[in-house]
Formats: sequence, structure tokens, C-alpha cells
Amino acid sequence: MILSMITISPDPEYRLAVLEILLSVKGPTLAEQGCLSCCIYEERDEAYVITYLEKWQSAAEMYRHIRSPLYVRVLKAMELSSSKPEIVFNEVTEIRGMELIESLRTLQVE
Repeated sequence: MILSMITISPDPEYRLAVLEILLSVKGPTLAEQGCLSCCIYEERDEAYVITYLEKWQSAAEMYRHIRSPLYVRVLKAMELSSSKPEIVFNEVTEIRGMELIESLRTLQVE
């Protein structure tokens, strides 16, 4: 699984434009083969940081998406950032859930 995370810090006057662009991409991205999730998060502080997260089944499917005309909209949203956008691609090799929390919470500290 591949996680793509883009953090955009638009000036307040571009905040809605960035959100509208990313919302216009979300549905079509979710419909693409291999897309497991597509989410938009917004921090409600002075920074107005917006995080755009995509989860892909494989790198090949994500690469196809990045090369698509749809991804041009994501690039346009990044251009509206007041500082250099942070872009991170994570390849996930192991997924753990509640069992990790349970195992860590039941460990005795010596």
C-alpha cells in the first residue's frame, strides 16, 4: 500500500479555492482503480494548513494517477500554497491495528 500526503499552507484568501479544487478531485480519484481512500483534512488554526491524503493499493496505480489529467488539479492546488508544499509518499509494508495497542498496554514496565 502507498500513502501520498500533501500538506498545503495557502494564504487565507486562497483557502477556499484550495479546498474546492481538492474536493473536485476527491470523487473521481476514489473511482480510480486501486484507490483505497482519498481524504482532505484542514487544521483550524491561524496557519490554515490543508492536508490531502490518498491511499493506493499499489505504486503502479498511484503512478498512473499522478500522470493523469486529473492530477493537474492537485498540482494547481499546490501552486496556491504560500510556502513550499510538503509532499510525502510512504510505502506501507505492515499494517497493525488494535492488537498493537492491546499488546503495548498489557506489557509490564520493569
